[in-house]
Amino acid sequence: MRNPGRMFHKVNDIPLKYKFLLIYLFCVLFPIIALNIFFYQRHTADIRIREEDNLRKSIERASGELLGMIEESVALSHSIASDNSIYEALDRTYDTAVDYYEEYNSSLRGKLTRYQSASPNILEIGIYADNPTIQTGTHYHVIGTGSQNTPWLERLMSTDGSISFTAYHDNRIFNPGRRISIVSRMNKFPSYSKYAKYLKIDLNVDKVDRILNRETGSLQLQLVDEQNRVVATSAGFGEPGAQIPAHPSFQAADPESGLVLERPIASLNYVKGWKLVGFADTRRMDALLAAAHRSIYWLAVASTVLPTLLIWIILRSYHYRVKKLSKHMGRVRNECFDLIDIPEGRDEIGALIRNFNVMTCKINSLINEVYKLEIRQKSLELERVRTELSMLQSQMNPHFLFNTLNALLVVCTKKGYTDVAEIMKNLSLLMRQLLTRADDLVPLQEEIQFTAMYLQIEKFRFGELFDYTFDIDPRALALRIPRMSIQPLVENACKHGLQARKDNRKIRVAARLTERALEIQVSDNGVGMEEAKLRRLMEDIRSDRRMDGHIGIRSVYRRLGLFYHDQARFLMESDPDTGTEAGFHIPVSRLDVKVWMKEA
Repeated sequence: MRNPGRMFHKVNDIPLKYKFLLIYLFCVLFPIIALNIFFYQRHTADIRIREEDNLRKSIERASGELLGMIEESVALSHSIASDNSIYEALDRTYDTAVDYYEEYNSSLRGKLTRYQSASPNILEIGIYADNPTIQTGTHYHVIGTGSQNTPWLERLMSTDGSISFTAYHDNRIFNPGRRISIVSRMNKFPSYSKYAKYLKIDLNVDKVDRILNRETGSLQLQLVDEQNRVVATSAGFGEPGAQIPAHPSFQAADPESGLVLERPIASLNYVKGWKLVGFADTRRMDALLAAAHRSIYWLAVASTVLPTLLIWIILRSYHYRVKKLSKHMGRVRNECFDLIDIPEGRDEIGALIRNFNVMTCKINSLINEVYKLEIRQKSLELERVRTELSMLQSQMNPHFLFNTLNALLVVCTKKGYTDVAEIMKNLSLLMRQLLTRADDLVPLQEEIQFTAMYLQIEKFRFGELFDYTFDIDPRALALRIPRMSIQPLVENACKHGLQARKDNRKIRVAARLTERALEIQVSDNGVGMEEAKLRRLMEDIRSDRRMDGHIGIRSVYRRLGLFYHDQARFLMESDPDTGTEAGFHIPVSRLDVKVWMKEA
């Protein structure tokens, strides 16, 4: 079965910065761009739909008001056409004009005026009849068949219905101008059908213009008749004062442009084909779209820049520290154990860096300890080789040296030189011990005896001017210490401390065992040293520089370091008035020779 973990093997091979880049592109940048594009398109579509809905409501409102005026006029025409007194007066044949005027004054005067004054939407009401015996007046007119002055009548005659809605230009001398009229046949009473009678109600054109101009802020409106001629327009849009035949035919715009709206006035037969056309003023829509574009643009910038900045900061935090960690791990491969000296942080990467620093410190410490141990072992081995070489060189002709000392001892004994004989005996024992003793560690008792033989020789040398004392803790006599670790201190005190003093020269050798350490101290009452000179002496002892004197002290210091590492303390104090104290402290835990042999 195929291991599903292999599917992600290639992902593990991608560097961390490219993984962050892929996460940023596919999880942040591309989704943000897609959402902003979708939001932009949706918001733009919503603005267009809302504005088009407002424009549609505007043209519906204007169309409704125009239809209201038309229906009011039609209702008025029905009311007038239902008045039989008008039929009776206009269908009668008059012998003279006087007879007509008598009838006019009794039944027709003021009748149409009352209807006209009741509606402000009506400009003029007129009744036309082909009765030649009546007289043309304010509201009543005589017409002839095929008259060129009545285009409204021609329109009515061309229809099958009894009502028509027409527009024309009135060329009469009195009150010429545009006319929009409701024309109807007056044929409700068949008994009064001797003469043809027609009712014409002219709408208030100024009111029509006001309706069209009311929507000028958002729409430029045109009223178009059934012949596709422009009848009325908004102010500043077209030529509302020109004759209708002179108007250019209306050209319908592309409906997909979204700039032109058309709405039929009504589905009634007498207004069939009439429509209201609105040309949208797109400046407001363009301003809204521009504002929406700006807001969406800045929203897109903010929604892109802020996440980008945040991801860049996070990426830099992770990538910088991981790169540092990887770089230092490569240095560890080359045995370079440098610490990562950067702000670690408290996240997982910071924990890795802290653990790496701790691990590096431990590895470096272990390597240094092993290296120092090897150096100590090599130094100790070198010291042993040097000692053995020195012993081999000093053992040349040993019989001659010892035979000579024994011969001098026999002569001094025979002659009675007791003091000289004792000194010769001590010198012989010293030489024999130096040449034959090869152990690195010796009991403290032997080291004290060796030092005492040396002090006896110094006592013979200075006589009564020199004296020495021992203060040894009996519990410490069996403890093993490095060979030749006390005698060089005593020799240094005799050579550098007491030699400049003329009398009362004293040396004290003390050994004390405490709970913590074996304390060895050699003190003299010599001339002592200033603090600066003592400090320089300690620096020379600890360094590898060549020294003109005090070689024995350096030898003791180094032998303590070889045997006990840094656990043994070498101490030295001096005062020009009281003398000098030199010694060392060895921890009790290191006094067992088995412990030292195990570590070495």
